[in-house]
Amino acid sequence: ISVKERDVMKSKNNSRIFILICGIICSLIMGFCYTYSIIQPYIMDYFSIESSMASLPYTIFLALFVVGNYIGGVMQKKYPVKIIMLVGYLLMAAGIFATALLPSSAPAGMWFTYGGLLGIGDGMVYNVIIAMMQKWFPDKKGLATGITLAVLGISATILSPLCSSWLTSYGFAGTFKILAGIYIVIAVFGMLTIKAPPEGYMSDYKPSGAVAVSQNACMTAGDCFRRKEYYLLSLIYFCAIPAFVLLSAIFVSYGTSRGLDNALLVTGVSVASLMQVGGRFLISTGSDKIGRKGAMLLCFAITIIAIVLLTFSKGIVYVICFWLLSFTYGGTAATMPSLITDYLGSKNAGLVCSLVMIGFGIASIGTSFLAKAVSTSIAFILAGLIAVVGIIVTLALPKLGSSKQ
Repeated sequence: ISVKERDVMKSKNNSRIFILICGIICSLIMGFCYTYSIIQPYIMDYFSIESSMASLPYTIFLALFVVGNYIGGVMQKKYPVKIIMLVGYLLMAAGIFATALLPSSAPAGMWFTYGGLLGIGDGMVYNVIIAMMQKWFPDKKGLATGITLAVLGISATILSPLCSSWLTSYGFAGTFKILAGIYIVIAVFGMLTIKAPPEGYMSDYKPSGAVAVSQNACMTAGDCFRRKEYYLLSLIYFCAIPAFVLLSAIFVSYGTSRGLDNALLVTGVSVASLMQVGGRFLISTGSDKIGRKGAMLLCFAITIIAIVLLTFSKGIVYVICFWLLSFTYGGTAATMPSLITDYLGSKNAGLVCSLVMIGFGIASIGTSFLAKAVSTSIAFILAGLIAVVGIIVTLALPKLGSSKQ
């Protein structure tokens, strides 16, 4: 290799490391949505509403997060990612600030401000960050995505005590105004730093080992809908979600009904957030070595083991089951983008990831309805069976040849 070629390679590597660092900084605020359980009591008190009513903005947020993902993916075909980042963050800031201005007589306003504006903006920014990791690191997609999403998970751990402190000191409205200001600062930073790689970047890269990619990249939604892999991937995402969503919603209350000590349950929640971060990094990074299918099969296998143990577990075993489900949920969230672009291509990563995420959205919302429709024990059995289906569907994915996208 010549000195000139070595200098070019060094320059490319430095550029993408800079983008990765900037993506990490932008992700530090993205975990705000995971603090909702801390904020909800203050919402109930401020608006004088019941828990079921107070949880609606978060349910709407989850649904419109998927919509925001799609919008961000479509916009990447026409607009620079800087513009999409700016619009997404400003929508988030506007949603948070508008929430702070709502009168106590208008709790439904949060459906639009928190659920709508924040949900769509969050989805747009999330989509751009994930798509850029896929494009800048075609040779290390699992590692780059895993680091970025692990930081997103860590941000929830950082923001939780901060939000709790602000809520105590400044109240519901004051806390949201502080967060709006932080989002505006990050919006400017993201707009100035995040960018797409140049045309033809690493076009000569050829994967090897357990990782392979499809020769045919999807450029439009129609291309995705004509590929059987799209439906298999969406179903895999759908199958990976219910078990964790079911238990996370009732972990403390269900554990209390089983006679567990409240202190143990609270500690379990704290450790679970770290397990989710660990899953995002370890499973996604490991997928670069064992393959994406292997990583997803591992996630489903651990999920099934945890569900089986849940049927008769008591004490610390019950808490460990939650940790296992948190680990695999994080691993799934970080591995799926790489699995998606392996099969559907990285050239339009934002769009293809957003379309497959429809499976995530349906599972997230559908699971909450499932929990209300049947008993807890039956819901867990169904979640375990869905995970078994996930293994079957993952094995049904066609084998890919090692060729460039």
